[in-house]
Parts: sequence; structure tokens; C-alpha cells
Amino acid sequence: MTINRRHAAMPLSFEAFRTLHHADYLAYARACLPSHGADEAVEQTFLALSGDWRAVLGSSSPTRTAWTLLNGHVHANDGEPCCSTGALRAELGTLTALGYSPDRIAALTGLPLGRIRSVTRTRATSSPRESVNK
Repeated sequence: MTINRRHAAMPLSFEAFRTLHHADYLAYARACLPSHGADEAVEQTFLALSGDWRAVLGSSSPTRTAWTLLNGHVHANDGEPCCSTGALRAELGTLTALGYSPDRIAALTGLPLGRIRSVTRTRATSSPRESVNK
């Protein structure tokens, strides 16, 4: 395994986190943005994480902290606040459409599994009504 030289001075914990999440972050970002913008959003996310890695590790949920930061970069120009209920439904809908299971979404986003199941179940049960009204 080759360590990305741009991050060679970073702690092994950061390198492990980056290796573990980079492909998933990129898949999500590319589902939301054009390729170049997605690549940039993911790189900006990891750059910001590396700049304050000790604080990220000290947070109550480093995974949630990182995911929130990624969403801030991905949705910086769409006007939707990353923490709104509608944004969460869209975020989880995107991950579900990409084929992620609720368990994997929980591991990736740092959200409680029960909340993910609740939001995705609500989305699934409301989707038929939305399509009927169209």
C-alpha cells in the first residue's frame, strides 16, 4: 500500500481514516456534483480534517464530524443547509440509491442506525404518495 505523499506527515490514524472513507466520500460527492467538483469537495474535506485532526479525534463522533464537513463542501453552492431534515432525507436517499445498506450508512455518516432506518423508511413510505400526486 502506498501512502499519499501529500499527507505523509499526518498521523497513521488520519491515513487510515482517509483510506477507509475516501472511495465512499468520492462516490457520494460524484452522485451530487460533476466529477471535478466532487474531487475538489473530497480533497477540501480531507485537507480541512488534516488541519484539525486532533480536534476531530476528540469530538464525540469523528465520523459524523467528517461527514458533516464533507456535506458542507458538497452542498456549499446549492443553498440547502446541510443539517436540515430535507437535506438529511436527500443525503440518505443518495446513499441508498448508491447501494449502501443502513448499517454501512451509519458507519459512514456517524448517524445512529435507528435514525437512518426511520428517515429511509419515511422516505420509502412517502415516495408512492409523491409519485401519485405528480
